[in-house]
Amino acid sequence: MLFRSTERTRISVLAVPMAAFTVALYVGNALAPTLIEDAPLALLVLSPKLRWLFLTAPSVDAIWYFTIPLVRAVAFLTTYYLLGLWFGDRALRWAESRSGRGLAPLLWIERKFHRARVPVTALFPGNITAMLAGSDRMPASLFFGTALASVAVRITIVRVLADVFERPLGGVLDWISDYQLLLTIGTVTAVVLWAAWSGRRGVGPEESP
Repeated sequence: MLFRSTERTRISVLAVPMAAFTVALYVGNALAPTLIEDAPLALLVLSPKLRWLFLTAPSVDAIWYFTIPLVRAVAFLTTYYLLGLWFGDRALRWAESRSGRGLAPLLWIERKFHRARVPVTALFPGNITAMLAGSDRMPASLFFGTALASVAVRITIVRVLADVFERPLGGVLDWISDYQLLLTIGTVTAVVLWAAWSGRRGVGPEESP
């Protein structure tokens, strides 16, 4: 009975942030055309995807540009690391059942992880790798050090590219500003349709911070 109570508590502890990350991802992607101009920091909190990092680079100070995605990555990766640590193989089978057409890459990562934990973590610092790290009892310091270093490198590359392509990027941002309402309607519609489809298929969004 005590074991079952502890397991239920752990599920409850993890379910809240997992649901929050999923909702935030959907909201950020849906409202991105508006948030890029009006609230870029909010967009980085909700959905720090590489494309949004690229488009928000000109309007966000460097300290916030790095801090927000890295802090969010710590919270996100901790949630899935604990999922793997506490539930082991069951967590991995759950992820497989929700991966739909993404099953093949997930299985490839799972097969390679134990033999090459650091390279795999550096290449794929996302929720699946975090679960595998927890399940494999990879030291937390090694996993988070590798994953966060990888995330920081990616953010740096995007920031540099945004500076290099400052002029064409400015043109893209002007175009988004001119058609902000129409683009937002389009992205909201697309996200709602995707959420409905993935909900029927039981497929959850795969996220890499």
